[in-house]
Order: sequence, then C-alpha cells, then structure tokens
Amino acid sequence: EVEGKAEEQITIALRDTELQRLGLTPGAIDNVLAARNQVSPGGFLTIDERRISLLSNNEFESVEALRRTQIALPTGSSVPLAAIADVTRAPAMPPDPAVWQDGERVVAIAVYAQPDVIDAIRFGQQLRERVDQLRGDFTPLEISEMFFQPDEVESRLSNLLGSLMFSMLIILLVILLGMGWRMGLLVATMLPLVTLISLGIYDLGGGTLHQIAIIGMVISLGILIDNAIVMIENIQYRLNQGLTRGEAMLQSVRELAGPLGTSTGTTLAAFLPLLLSSGGTADFTRGIPVMIMLTLSVSYLLAISLAPLLAAWGLKAQPAAGNTDEPAEEPALSRMQQLGRTLGGVSERWPRLIVLAGVVIVGFSLSLFPLIPLQFFPNADRPQVVVDLFLPEGSDQQRTEAISAELETLVRQQPDVLSVHRFAGFSGPAFYYNLPNATRAPNRGRLVINTSTLEDTGPLLSWIRSHVAQNMPELDIIAGTLAQGPPRAAPVELRIFHRDDTTRRAATEQIFSHMKRIPGAVDVRHDMDLGVPALRLVVDDAAAQRYGLDRSDIAQTLYGQSFGLVAEEYRQELDPIPLVLRSPEGTGLSPARLLSAYAYNSRGEAVPLSAVARTEVEWQVAGIERRDGARVYRITAGLEQGYGFSQILDGLYSRLEQDPLPEGVRLELGGDQEGSGDANNAIFTTAPAGLLLLLFCLVLQFNSYRRVGIVLLTVPLAAAGVFPGLLLSGLPFGFQPLLGVIALVGIVVNNAIVLIDLMDDHLRRGYDLDRAVTLAVQRRTRPILLTTATTVAGLLPLALSSTTLWPPMAWAIISGLLAATVQTLLVIPAVCRLALRGKRADAPVWHADKRSGTFTG
Repeated sequence: EVEGKAEEQITIALRDTELQRLGLTPGAIDNVLAARNQVSPGGFLTIDERRISLLSNNEFESVEALRRTQIALPTGSSVPLAAIADVTRAPAMPPDPAVWQDGERVVAIAVYAQPDVIDAIRFGQQLRERVDQLRGDFTPLEISEMFFQPDEVESRLSNLLGSLMFSMLIILLVILLGMGWRMGLLVATMLPLVTLISLGIYDLGGGTLHQIAIIGMVISLGILIDNAIVMIENIQYRLNQGLTRGEAMLQSVRELAGPLGTSTGTTLAAFLPLLLSSGGTADFTRGIPVMIMLTLSVSYLLAISLAPLLAAWGLKAQPAAGNTDEPAEEPALSRMQQLGRTLGGVSERWPRLIVLAGVVIVGFSLSLFPLIPLQFFPNADRPQVVVDLFLPEGSDQQRTEAISAELETLVRQQPDVLSVHRFAGFSGPAFYYNLPNATRAPNRGRLVINTSTLEDTGPLLSWIRSHVAQNMPELDIIAGTLAQGPPRAAPVELRIFHRDDTTRRAATEQIFSHMKRIPGAVDVRHDMDLGVPALRLVVDDAAAQRYGLDRSDIAQTLYGQSFGLVAEEYRQELDPIPLVLRSPEGTGLSPARLLSAYAYNSRGEAVPLSAVARTEVEWQVAGIERRDGARVYRITAGLEQGYGFSQILDGLYSRLEQDPLPEGVRLELGGDQEGSGDANNAIFTTAPAGLLLLLFCLVLQFNSYRRVGIVLLTVPLAAAGVFPGLLLSGLPFGFQPLLGVIALVGIVVNNAIVLIDLMDDHLRRGYDLDRAVTLAVQRRTRPILLTTATTVAGLLPLALSSTTLWPPMAWAIISGLLAATVQTLLVIPAVCRLALRGKRADAPVWHADKRSGTFTG
C-alpha cells in the first residue's frame, strides 16, 4: 500500500470577468480542450517501399503548451488560454493523507506478507535484499525504513529462546543438586528429548514458532520432567530394597503408569478450556495450551517407556539405612527424607489446626483480591509513544497538518526522542497488530515517537498531555505506549445508548464530566457529534426556469467553483494528471464571492447565482454511529501508570450512585473490561468439558469420591499464594495471571495424586492410616519439592525479563506454587487423616514379597 503520495492536478483557474468580457463559457473552454487533447491516428505513407508514420500534435506536450492553447472567440478571433485563466500545476484538492518522517515529507510503502507466509524473519530478509537491489534505480531518492516488524519478531524470539535455554540450564542444575548426579543425569536427559520431540510433532502439525508457543514451552519445562522424576526416583527406591533391575523397572511402571497418566490427564483437562475457547484473546494465546498439552503428553509416554529403560541401565542400588521394611534412606538424600518425615509428623500431631490454618490462609489470600488492580493485557515493552490527534469535526486537513507539525517540532526537541513519524488525514500504516484500523478523516492524525528507552516514555507522555492541555485547547489526544492483546479502542471505553438524542447527549456530557475528575483517567474524550456548519443554496425554481437553468446546473456550478470539474488529462508522464476547471479561489472561495459567481444556461448566457438562489446557514450531523442498530456515543480514556481499568470504573460507579443517569439510558462497557469479560466467558463456557475430563481421570484412578474431593482441595490452595505474590510484586491481575492459575491447578493436582496414590499403596500393604500418610509424605517430598524447584527455576528468567507481557503470569505461578507446595505437604495429609479415618483399604493386611513384587494376606 502506498501512503502519503501527493497526487497532482493541473488547475485552470478561470477568471469570470475575462469570460464575461469575451463572451466565453466554461463549457466552451472544456470543448476546446477536449478537441485539442486527442490522440488521433494519422496513418502512414509508403515511400521507397518503407512505411513512414504520420503524427499529429493534438495532445498537450507540456504545461506551457496548454497555456498557449488558442481559445476561439464568438467574434472569430482567438486568445491563448493564459489570457483568461491561471494555469498551475499543484497538489490535488482536497489533499490526500500525508506522511512525514522527522519533519520531512515522505511517501510510505507499507508491505504486508501474504497469509500463507509464516516465516516473518525470512520474509524480512528477502524484502531487504529486494530493496537493496532497487535502491540504485531510484537515486537520488533515499529509501529508509520507518517500521520493520521482522526485526521485532526476531528480537522477541531471540530473547524468548534465550530465556528457554537459560531456564533449561537452571532446571538441570536444580535436578543434579536435588537428586544426585546419577539420577539427575537420567532425569535431565528427558528434558531435551521431550523438547525436541514436541517441537518436531508441532512442526509436522503445521505449527508456527512464535512467542506464544515458546512461552507455553517455558511454562511446561518444570512440569514435563515431573513424571520422569517420580518414575526414576521410584526405580531407585526399589533397587535399594533389593530388587533386580528388571523387577524394579517393571514394578515401577505397573505402579506409576496409572497415577502418572491420571496426573497428566488432569493437567490436560486444566488446559482444555483454553484450547477449546474461541474469540480474539483465545486465538492470541492458543499456542500456550497447544504446546503445554503436547509436551506433557510426550513427557508421559517417555516416562513410562524410555525413562525406565534408562534408569534400569544407569542406576544401581545404594546401601540402605534403618528398617528395610520402610523406605530406605540413601545417605545423600537423608535430609530430604528427614524433612518429609518431619512434615508428616506435624500433620499427624495437629491435623485440625493445620486444616484450620490452611482455610485461614486461603481466606486471607482471597480477601486481598480487591486490592490488586485489574489489567486485561499489559502494555508492550517497545520504547514507542503513539499519539492520536483529533481536531473538531469539519476541520480541514491543512489545519491538521499545521497543528500536528507544531506538536512534532516541540516533541523532537525533548530529550531522549530519537525520531518522530507524523501522519495527517489518517492514522498511518498498520505497523503493529494491536493498533485498530481508524477511519480516514481530514481532522485525524497520529505521531509515532521513538525514544531511547522504555523508561523515557513516561515523562514524555506527561509532557505531551500537559502541553496540549495548556496550549492546544482545540486538540484532543489519546497518547500511550503500544498495547498487548486483542485490538481495542482504549483501555476504558463507555458506550451510551438512548433513543432520544437530547437525553443521550445529556448522559454523555454527565459521564464525560465525571470521567475527567477520576484519578488515573487520562486523555478522556467523547465522540459526541457537535455538528458542522453548512451553507445551503436555496434555489428559486421559477426564477431559475426563466433564465433557462435548473437545480442540476446550480449544483454543477457550486462544484466547479470549489473543487472544480475535470476537463481532460495531461498524459505526458507515467501517471495521467487531471486538468481541472475551477475558480481561482477554489475551496477558499468566500460566501459573498460564491453568490457573485455565474451559472451558464444552454444558450451560453451567464446568470449570477444571486439572481436565482439565496443562502442559508445550518448545522449538519458530522457522523452517525450505530451499534447493533442503535445510536450510540462513546467515551474513551487512557490510564496513568499504576492504574487499572477496574479502578477507573469503580470511581465512575461511585459517582453515578450520587448522580444517577437519566431514566432509560443504557451504559455498555468496552475496552479492557469487555475484552476481559469476553475472554473469561469463552473460558468458562468450555470449562465444563475440562472439569468433566478432570473428574473422569480422578474417579478412574481412585474410585473414591472422598479422595477425589481431597485432590480438588488443592485448587483453592493454589490461589493462596497468587494474590499475595501479585500484590507484593506490584503487578496487576489480568489474563496472564489467569493462565498462571490454570497452570497451577495442573501442577498441584499432580502432586496430590501421586501423594494419595502412594498412601493407598501403603494402606494396601497393611499400614495404619497415620503411618501410611507419613510414609507417603516422606517418599513424595523430594519429587514434589523438585517439581516446585524446577518449575520456579524455569520461570525465573521469564519473571525477571524486561518484557511486560509475561512477568505477571510467571510471578503468579511462582508465588502460587510456593504456597501450594507447602500446603500440599501439610494440609492434604492432614485432611487425609481426618477424612479417611476408619476408611482403610478393603483388603486385609497384606505382606509384601520384595523379590517377586507380590503380596499375600
């Protein structure tokens, strides 16, 4: 798309006085130009058996030739066109939208990839190569880049891939420290294997490697090795008990294939609503559930197939300590088992107190939610400021160009401003996915300002708002940095409906007045139509008929006086240029001068417009907006740093309680509130499918409603740390933390499943409930803590990154997981002791044969 190209026209400004004196009409001049500007074949001559073409000089060869064109007079003589008109070559009127870069007028070429192009980086490389090939052909014109998205894509992917590799390295170190070098290396082997296999399957399925997919992989890093940790740790335990490698491998697979499959299934169920939901937000984030579900599925398959084979080959029995009927304590891991035994003993001594403390902690955490600001999606981390400019309806584009140029000049003088792109008559090319398309209008403009760092944008925004408010009262602006997520008009958008125009206008003014006084709301504006002036010519039909005129003649005269009528085309250049007949003043014609203009009848007689028409001044509607068929006005507002849309809306609601809206006015919310609601509704609509799958997996594994209920208790436990974590980190709650909560559900449910399954195994062996719970906690403390450690370690690079999109999600998972892990090792065992008291296994006491892996009772 070519933007900012200044189209040209050759204006023939007819002088009415000369036309009257010489007895000419615009129609006669039009006819002369049409006859003069013809491309007529002249044939050819055959001379000495060779053809010689015959050419005529009818077509205008230059603007000067046009000026010299002879116009025949009624008297039989002629005069050159320059004697009765001013012939100039100038920009077309009305002007086209214009583009400037650092104060210099430019033509912008916006290049968009075809829909089937998925490699944006390669596309950018090819585009640059092509431009470099063409650069010399356009000398002395300079070709420079205004926006180049492939660079942004490459930078973002490089940063995320760096975070991914750094996360993998941290996880490997945690595993080696937590499990020892032998088991640690076997578990670490699963990490690259699962990653590469998942990427291969993702590619075969036609997936595109973008930032959302990479984020999904980062989230799953700590989770995907959970299965391998449990499997390899269990095989080591059985080897320590004296089983052979083959027996340890087979018994571990038999024991854990079901629980690990259930835990994987519950995690898939947690992300199923995200996969099935629809809408702009779901489409934006769909890569996260796709990648997580894919990697976890591959992880489970490798954990029950390849991981046992590697463990049986690479592990060896370690000397046991203590009673061989109980889990062995390896010397290197005795502290971890001792911690598990201590936690199990605490829940055995004070189960009711622990459960009560868990309830209090969860309740306290939930009570913090109103203190956390809501933000659907954070702003982008680009050091760019976008300032949308709105002049009053009816403003000419020349005024828009002048006031935007004044603001641009001052902005470029500010410190840390690198460059400024300016657009007048439109909002510029779609260089960023989140920017909504705006209607082209002469009263609209935009500045895109590049700063040195993201931190420089805040002071610059404050200065722009202050300067415009004090020195440019006619100008409305919407200023801010680029946003993330689906496109929206503004963070806060209010739509006011009422069938009566007066009532709707009064309600809009009322809400607008309130919004201007709410702390945190900036750039508050409305699109209420104030109308534009119009000059109507009321034709006296009887008088017009007497002069041989009708209304169409009057309308044609008005158009010819202002815009002008296209007579012919000048065809000596690559693109034809129209020849336009109009008055010397054009659109600058005064009303008094308009009435003195002449209309010409079919006999060529000139009739003053004042003789057949009178003028009336009236106001016309500048634009009408409807939503679902109803007239609507909109109020939009931006947000100051540190404020969320929920705080602005709460402030508005409190004011409207004191000053209610007129009867029958309907207020509809847009912006982030609408986007957040649509995204949540999309998830909640598909949530029953995920919940049913989760319940199915749990019931299939445990066949006990009590145990299913205990496992589900981990869901509120996961929320115990999310809200305090967001509050302490100063981050808002939005869609990304919601993704974190969903990921938390899958992780903590997994921990509870393997814990309760091992407890049931000890109950079947004949242990009483308290001893079975304590032993289960002792055995599962290390895998649970390792899963927590690897997940937290994997997310730390993302949480500490400079990007604004993903830290809220990362901190939500980290803080929630830390709190949920402690409570899973304390509250869940305590609940088991209270809820399952007297609910022993159905079978009698079983005695285990450790060599054969069989039980007798």
